[in-house]
Amino acid sequence: MRSLYAFLAVVLVLLAGPAAAWTIQGQVVAIVSGDTIKVRDAKHAQHSVRLAGLDAPEKFQNFGQRSEDSLRELVFQRHVVVESVRQGAASRMGKVLLEGRDMNLEQLQRGFAWYAKSRAQDLSPEDQQAYAAAEADARVQRVGLWRDKSPIPPWEYRQGRRK
Repeated sequence: MRSLYAFLAVVLVLLAGPAAAWTIQGQVVAIVSGDTIKVRDAKHAQHSVRLAGLDAPEKFQNFGQRSEDSLRELVFQRHVVVESVRQGAASRMGKVLLEGRDMNLEQLQRGFAWYAKSRAQDLSPEDQQAYAAAEADARVQRVGLWRDKSPIPPWEYRQGRRK
């Protein structure tokens, strides 16, 4: 009977593990792109973090460098808290907080990223709504990449480069 309880406990832990969010605290040591950073934690481990809910222009795409520069201005060499919502093979996806402010939302408000529903499914409904509204406001105000008459979403740009 004990072994059955032990087995069930292990199964519950394994099932609960992937769904649970976790946090990373550390210094941003690199800006990879307008939606990806590297964070070094207190144990000096580096974590690649994609900003959940965003898709920024690619490096060689219009506004790609400006998007990266915007994120650099916001968080480079600063201490952040990452509320990680998912972990992949090479990176984590999360919400980046600086002094309690949501940097994912800030990047959208500045007009340097698209709200990407496909990267937001693990965010709260409130965050999803705020991110969609921030992109819509940036479009209306024509800030950042929305100054371009017809900006090409990064997923279309990547698809075009594959052909």
